[in-house]
Amino acid sequence: MTKKARDVLQSFCAPINRSLPVVALLVCLSIHAPANAIPIGDFVWSEHTSDECEFGVCGAFFFVDNFGTEDSALGLLGDSFFDVLVNLQTDTGAQSLSLGDILAFGYSQSIDPLDAIISSAGLSLTFGAPKLPGSIRLLDEAGGIVAALTAQGSLLIDYVAPVVEPPPVTVPEPSTLLLLGGALVGFAGLRKGKPEHKIDAKDRDQVSAA
Repeated sequence: MTKKARDVLQSFCAPINRSLPVVALLVCLSIHAPANAIPIGDFVWSEHTSDECEFGVCGAFFFVDNFGTEDSALGLLGDSFFDVLVNLQTDTGAQSLSLGDILAFGYSQSIDPLDAIISSAGLSLTFGAPKLPGSIRLLDEAGGIVAALTAQGSLLIDYVAPVVEPPPVTVPEPSTLLLLGGALVGFAGLRKGKPEHKIDAKDRDQVSAA
């Protein structure tokens, strides 16, 4: 290959090579992010620091962040969390912490100290008023669906909108098509066999004289 041909090939392939990582990223996103799933917030389990404990604030606390959905496919609908509850399993039994309502781009944190040993922390909330159809799920860092946190960390809150199936297309049955085709053929035959009314020269002269 000559140097000129090699330079032309490199100039042609350079934009393609630069765009390959972008294309690969878009493909991965399309595979791992369902079209009907929208991330709407974060759910965090953390612990107060030793400095905070000196002021009487110790133990675990929970934090929920509302991303807001004004820039998503939902528009201005369903951008608030209502009746947010952290559902705990502890060594003394099940407990619930209310975080109230969280508006778009807002957050809420539990403030009550907990003396119990926590084994898991789940989350429940109502998304939108009136509640939007669909479901809420929690995702770990790897994108897996989990029911609750079992240690300190964070989970992504996902809203999964229901998939609207298009109405089925009705296809005529073969027998219906045969009947329709036979009717069309018969109609064409009747039109072909119908005698035409011709006017001879004598009749045409009489019509013209009238």
